[in-house]
Amino acid sequence: MPESSHNTTGSLKMSRIQFTYPVFSIRCLPAPVPELQLSMSRCVILILAFCVPATSLRGIEPPADAPFSPQGLVLWLDAADADVQQGKVARWPDRSGHENHVEQNDPDWQPARVDVGGQPAIRFAKSKLERNQLVGFLSGEQTFQIFLVMQAALQQQGSPRVVDLTSIGTSGNYSNKRKGFWVGYEDYALDPQSKGRLRVAVNIGAEGASDQVAWDGKRHLVEAVYAGNQRWALYQDGATSGHGRYRGDVGFLGFDRGSKLSLGHHYGKQEPENFFHGDLFEVLIFDHALTTRQQQQVGRYLTHKYQLSGSYAKPPTEPLVFEEHIQPLLTRRCADCHGMEKPESGLNLVDALGLFRGGSSGPAITPGNAQQSILLHIAGAKEMPPQDAGEPLSNQEVELLRRWIDEGAKTREPVDLVALANENKTDHWAFQRLRTPAIPNRATGQSINHPIDRFVDRKLAAQNLSLSPLANRTTLIRRAALDLTGILPTPQEVTAFVNDQSPQAWEALLTRLMQSPHFGERWARHWLDGVGYSDTVAIDNDQVIVKPARGKWKYRDYVVRCFNEDRPYGQFLIEQIAGDELVDWRSAPRFDDNIREKLVATGLLRCSPDDTDQGELNIFSNRYYVLHRTAESLAQNLLGLTMQCCKCHDHKFEPISQRDYYRFTAFIMPALQPRDWLQPQHREMRMLGKSELAELNQKRDQHKAALNQLRDAGRQILQGRAWDAIPEPIRADLVAARKVAKEKRDEIQKYLTDKLGDKFEFTAAQVTAALDESQRKEEKGLVQEIATLDRQEQGSWVQAIYDVGSRRPTFVLRRGEFETPGAEVQAGLFSALEDPEFPAPQTTPQGTTSGRRLQLAKQLTNWKSPAGALTARVRVNRIWQRLFEIGLVATPSNFGVSGVRPTHPDLLEWLTVSFVATDGKLKALLKQIMTSRTYRQQSFSDDSRLAKAARQADPGNQLLWRQRLRRLDAEIVRDTMLVASGHLDPTLGGPPAPTLNRPDGMVVEAGYDKVTEKTTWRRSMYLLQRRNYHPSVLQAFDQPLLTENCTKRDASASIAQSLMMLNDQFVGQQATALARRVIKQSTNKSDANAQMGMAFQLALARDVTDEERKWLIETFRDHKQRYVTKGQDTEAAHMSALTRVCQALFSTSEFIYVH
Repeated sequence: MPESSHNTTGSLKMSRIQFTYPVFSIRCLPAPVPELQLSMSRCVILILAFCVPATSLRGIEPPADAPFSPQGLVLWLDAADADVQQGKVARWPDRSGHENHVEQNDPDWQPARVDVGGQPAIRFAKSKLERNQLVGFLSGEQTFQIFLVMQAALQQQGSPRVVDLTSIGTSGNYSNKRKGFWVGYEDYALDPQSKGRLRVAVNIGAEGASDQVAWDGKRHLVEAVYAGNQRWALYQDGATSGHGRYRGDVGFLGFDRGSKLSLGHHYGKQEPENFFHGDLFEVLIFDHALTTRQQQQVGRYLTHKYQLSGSYAKPPTEPLVFEEHIQPLLTRRCADCHGMEKPESGLNLVDALGLFRGGSSGPAITPGNAQQSILLHIAGAKEMPPQDAGEPLSNQEVELLRRWIDEGAKTREPVDLVALANENKTDHWAFQRLRTPAIPNRATGQSINHPIDRFVDRKLAAQNLSLSPLANRTTLIRRAALDLTGILPTPQEVTAFVNDQSPQAWEALLTRLMQSPHFGERWARHWLDGVGYSDTVAIDNDQVIVKPARGKWKYRDYVVRCFNEDRPYGQFLIEQIAGDELVDWRSAPRFDDNIREKLVATGLLRCSPDDTDQGELNIFSNRYYVLHRTAESLAQNLLGLTMQCCKCHDHKFEPISQRDYYRFTAFIMPALQPRDWLQPQHREMRMLGKSELAELNQKRDQHKAALNQLRDAGRQILQGRAWDAIPEPIRADLVAARKVAKEKRDEIQKYLTDKLGDKFEFTAAQVTAALDESQRKEEKGLVQEIATLDRQEQGSWVQAIYDVGSRRPTFVLRRGEFETPGAEVQAGLFSALEDPEFPAPQTTPQGTTSGRRLQLAKQLTNWKSPAGALTARVRVNRIWQRLFEIGLVATPSNFGVSGVRPTHPDLLEWLTVSFVATDGKLKALLKQIMTSRTYRQQSFSDDSRLAKAARQADPGNQLLWRQRLRRLDAEIVRDTMLVASGHLDPTLGGPPAPTLNRPDGMVVEAGYDKVTEKTTWRRSMYLLQRRNYHPSVLQAFDQPLLTENCTKRDASASIAQSLMMLNDQFVGQQATALARRVIKQSTNKSDANAQMGMAFQLALARDVTDEERKWLIETFRDHKQRYVTKGQDTEAAHMSALTRVCQALFSTSEFIYVH
């Protein structure tokens, strides 16, 4: 039958029809009708007609009426199907449908096909069958269950391997722990009992051993199971013969790029001591650990077929019930530690409700799935009871537990699962759905119309207090400009606003400021603090070693762009959490702007410190640190919850369990999987599709080839000139000498090459000069084209997050240690935020990805749910905090029970409802807050009776009877000096400006020592953002360390700040530039009186008062006289004295505070 005629899809009834007999199988071509029933006589006719042995045919499929579920079956070998030639098996076809046929091309290593007791078998004796890839086995935590019907006598020597599953990949860290598994036995000289006992073992690692002998010359059904999380199990003839967990540093870390398969020996090996000598009748491999019911189906099929004895041959027993079969066992073994009163870890094991409720690691059982139940883990691994507390559970008792859980964990007394789920509910205000509070009525005699003012006034009126008077217009425009853009208003803008008496003047000013491109920069800085953004990846502990991450700045620019566009908050979050799952970037031949932006947005999840780029630090503890820190930052920044301590135990104050911690972490686990880790340098991504990259490389190669050809022509011209300059008699000797290796040249050859050899070495400039004008022009163009393509490629790199493709479960880590995993958990929100009316949404991620992060993003942005409500409240509170120094909730990272309750709960709720009603638009919320009197009131209190009463009743201003005095952020202090001096470079975006570490410990900007009158400086947010070593001028004003994210900055007042403003080189340069600007703009260059007013307008955005002018003139004259006395001419002394005045203005509280 020709190869092309084989069809194994079976989807349209076009596969061969199969008849299985004891010795061979016959497949017949189907008739052209939908269904075909063949009688035995017709089969015989077809046998005679084709005269083709069935064993030579391929692609055998499992019969439709298989007596067990074929779900997850990746290999099914039946000795009756083997291809036999002269009694030897060259090929053993797979009937699972995956075509995982095992083969042996070398006749010397081929096993034999024999009959044993009337049953066909494959006899191995110094023979093996292999396959280079087991289709259906994935990279990573691939679980499996192997069934073998085998018969073998105890071997006199050696440690036979029956099945070997070897990783395809062989490189990378922890490669020994990723080599795979073998099934067989080990002959330990120190343990005679080990011979003949089945083992399932990690290659070059831990082993799990059976307590029964399988190599005894009898036919047995044996099973080897790897259930994940280092858990293994062995069965023989339907009875459990071993349970356990691989411990220590010799466990299994997952397959590397899938698995190879070998029967009879290790894959690719031929050591005599590892050959299996015996018979295999049937082999089945599933890609998961089967439930009890599934296992019994397969077991009964094989037991009946091969007439085996054992528990599978017995009729099914009655279902197990907790009170009769499990409770007595657990009470006898576990009651001392896990009884009714104060059970350890909160886990009560003698009560059914206690098992369902669980302890610090979550529920002890998962009904219907024993492999996900921590009770089976710790009992099967003999970890509990502890060694000093009694004998561990026997294998039979462990199997009893497994069977009871797999059967659904039935109890005689029903367990109220609804009531159990409600135990996690809390009435804490932050974990409730949004509600719309009524706007308070106006207080008697008060002309307060703005809703925000009404909420604030209600609190004030209860204390007989009221809002303070409005700030003057000069103060208001400076306040609004710094809050919205971080840029001082110009004197002209101040004058125009002060003179604009229209009712819409304030709103018009806000609108104009929000339309400024600098708006996005100002509010992006707040967001970047919250995510812990840095231009580096590592922890950045070394001041000298700086390692900026390629293209990470593109995430910063993405955030700026989003705020300028006023992107809805829901969309903003979804893109950052799961942008890669919104586009099918993996298969896109070209990356459009949408794909690029979605990938760049995921930089949110690349902000936690990651030192695993260094080989010696690429260890599990550091990998888990990055994973956990990323999840913790996400919860803290978006949900305002501190969950760090839950890594090891239930939260002592919050309704957050340890299980919640790992459920939340599971959302990002596929992207930051420690056991399939990508180091930072390998996680970088080029924003080029496959076609784009191929085209770029092709163009560059073409240009380089043309350039090389052009330059070769130039070299040939130079070589010709060089030969012409060498005397004819020695040319042949020089040619011969140049062909001899340097170390083998004689004295004459050395002399010739030393004296004349350099005549044939040409610099690039010489080659170019040898070309004619048109060639030089062509060369220049090619060099520029190549440089452009290089820049295009280098500029395409970004730091993005994406699933690494492995399939692994997430486990609770007992005591937070990755070496002691507990129960498996599924991705989910904190239990306190779950609401049955808002189940996890069904998502359709694009491309090959888990979709977990997209599911998380959808849940966090469903504003109607408790989780979405909390997310929106946290965001609104942070926005309020930026405008009032302190949020309505004073603990912005802790909205939990242990956090501070809101001072104005109804106001926070009303603002949040308004925020989500505008689709989470930032600018609308800002305008709503900033048009209130609460925002516009003055920040100082006078000596009036009302002010004194307010200070006494509310000294901390929690009731907001005045605006708060706020110190500028460090970056705005520096930027404001640059605006005043006229030396700010307003360019948006781009790679970070480098900084330098001086020997004296100061961190300065590159070029600090080459400043001219024309030097401009980037905004502070565009300086290289390190985690620890900020520019000194920014350190002095509390730029936060970013080893963690920062949701609220400190605002200290220290002598170091005064010293910095008086002595720092950068401050002095800007003071000089401001003085120069003032003099340049003055009509009369020596008119100090006018210049004082201009300096005030440029530095403080207001006019100077007469008293201030008088004081400044006196100071200016004193300084000028001193400089003249020191020998400066009048013009230079004027400049120096004015510089001193400008530096004094920079040092005032008014300059560095928002009033």
